[in-house]
Amino acid sequence: MTAPSVRIVWNDGTLGDWSAAFARIERSTLTQCFGYARAMGRTHGHVPRLGMIERDGTPIGMLQVLERRALKLFVQRRLHRGPLWFDGPPEPAVLEAVLRLLRRECPDNPLSRLSFLPELPASDMTAELMVRCGFRKVGPGYRTVWIDLTRSDEELGAALSRGWRQALKGARKAGLTLDLDPEAKNLPWLVKQEHDQARVKQYREMSGPLVVRLRNALHTDDGVLMTAALKGGKPVSSALFLGHGTTATYQLGWSDDVGRKTSAMRLVLWESMGALRQRGFRWLDLGGINPDTAPGVTEFKLGTGGEATETVGLYR
Repeated sequence: MTAPSVRIVWNDGTLGDWSAAFARIERSTLTQCFGYARAMGRTHGHVPRLGMIERDGTPIGMLQVLERRALKLFVQRRLHRGPLWFDGPPEPAVLEAVLRLLRRECPDNPLSRLSFLPELPASDMTAELMVRCGFRKVGPGYRTVWIDLTRSDEELGAALSRGWRQALKGARKAGLTLDLDPEAKNLPWLVKQEHDQARVKQYREMSGPLVVRLRNALHTDDGVLMTAALKGGKPVSSALFLGHGTTATYQLGWSDDVGRKTSAMRLVLWESMGALRQRGFRWLDLGGINPDTAPGVTEFKLGTGGEATETVGLYR
């Protein structure tokens, strides 16, 4: 059997070409968009390496590797939540050829470290493929919930769990007003609330400077939305959404005691879904779940009735 003719073409073409290709991805991921690379570069010194995956000369997918060098000898590489595919994952032989190419391009040794979180579904077959191609698993995969924003409000509402639907109904009757900020001008305030919340609940939040730089990189492409619920003119719940291609990601969320009592975040998420759909986004990535360390957040996101997914793992 003849091996498929596959290659990865690196850093070819313009950023406009890259953006047009990225817009073809049905479910793109935040960490694979160029705005994320810009923000990571300014925050941590990473340099992006952009790869177009071709089979017999035809592009079938793309990936972004972030590199950071030290002492001109040591290099760290991050390939998180990629590669991404134009027409769904390729056939097994093609996927294996791509992974073997990646292993050669991104070795893991004392002078070259790779952090690889492939956007591939968790299964015994996929795990065996990763090992066969020379990768070593070092951590769990990424779990999230996807919402199809092309569905109508009626379809989205029907998918909600009974408890979620009842809480949303209560939030609508709680006298809340909503503020939609398409430029996230009040983001520094939300970052401060998120920082304080993370300290109390003891979880690791995304750094404030990185979030602000992501906002700066993405808002010019209409890729930012910050929504707040107010009670008596005071914010009680707020969330930040970041758009990339035809997909948006729920990035930050915060509620105070009043927000939690009134289920304000459910109203914030529901109204934001409609606003994102109006702006042309087709999918919403709810930004990660972990039933062990964050059962409440996990229950909240699963209650939307979206599609729960899990990737194969973190590899070196």
